Amino acid sequence: MNALLSTELLKLQRQPGVLFWGFLSVPAAALAFKIALESFFFLRSGNFPQGNTDTLRSAAQSLGIAGNPIAQLLFVIGVSSVFYVEYRFSTWRNLVPRAGRIPLLAAKFAVCLLFMLIGLVLTVVGDMILNTALSLLRDGTGSSAPVQADGILVLTAAFVIAFLELASLAAIAATLTIIFRSMIAAVVPVFLVGIACSILQAYFGAAIAAVPMPSFAADAARAWLFAGAEGPYGVTSFGTLLAWLLAATVAGSLVFWRQPLNTE
Repeated sequence: MNALLSTELLKLQRQPGVLFWGFLSVPAAALAFKIALESFFFLRSGNFPQGNTDTLRSAAQSLGIAGNPIAQLLFVIGVSSVFYVEYRFSTWRNLVPRAGRIPLLAAKFAVCLLFMLIGLVLTVVGDMILNTALSLLRDGTGSSAPVQADGILVLTAAFVIAFLELASLAAIAATLTIIFRSMIAAVVPVFLVGIACSILQAYFGAAIAAVPMPSFAADAARAWLFAGAEGPYGVTSFGTLLAWLLAATVAGSLVFWRQPLNTE
């Protein structure tokens, strides 16, 4: 299994376009957007903006980028590319006899999850660095408020929510890529559903929070974490995300197990 993981990592490293735009562009864009906003504030007011002194809570809130449809689109493109490349170049028939189907699938999915994890870590680090830099520019010190007792727990919970949301989307994208042997057939539906969920949530708000969709579940979990929603509300949301992740993973594995790959 270690050899398969190393191989998949090497494949992705040799595709810098896929690696950056599919997995690392989201934290870079999030940081660039925040810098642009703070620069606009400085140009309009002539004063440096006040950095968020509670760096852990600010970093936790920055992980809400996982629920952004554009960020999801980029991540889904990255995941789908990792699986589609074997269909595009008809290399499954060479790989499967040597390693087996499920280990190959697991290695690809593990690499996707690893780089999604790295993307989330970079998002947190970028937010912390920006807040520290703003404090230095405004006050001449990089000091922040004392770390609250629950700060690390909040950041950890936000990280788990973001990771589960992206992992469920990755599993869905991988399954659609396997079923249709196409990137477009995986990326477009996931993106359109994400946009539709955002529109519905904007119109109906909490009224549709009980609909078992990954986006709704993740937003409900964030509401439980940051807005003090009831405990069962958060538990149900975590359960929904885990159910989507498990169901999509099992479905993709079953379809891949039965595919005639001698011509793929």
